Amino acid sequence: MAEDSRLDPAAYLDRLFDVIREEARQNPKFADRLVKAMGGQVVFEDEAKSAVANPYLLAGNSTKAHFYSVFAPMKTNELKKILRDHNLATPLDLRGKSASQLLDMLYERARLKITERKSSYF
Repeated sequence: MAEDSRLDPAAYLDRLFDVIREEARQNPKFADRLVKAMGGQVVFEDEAKSAVANPYLLAGNSTKAHFYSVFAPMKTNELKKILRDHNLATPLDLRGKSASQLLDMLYERARLKITERKSSYF
């Protein structure tokens, strides 16, 4: 007897959600967007945090203490990468800075950019 290749709706949904779950496990940015779309907030492991944490959103929408709690555990190289990736520092700005100095720079420059952008709307 031949097996029917059609699936019921629940089986199709199971396949869809399996694909979504797998992608979320492999892609922290995708997982972050999914959870935010549902109104949640994700706590990521340190290795994924630098790929997902947005200094503009955190500096603008949370307290300074929360901002520091997210970025303080990161290594110097991760902080430098975030500063560069978000156009908050040049290689010259980053030279010779400690992790603590980079963290302060990240917060101050993210806040400054937010202020500049808000004032440009009016």
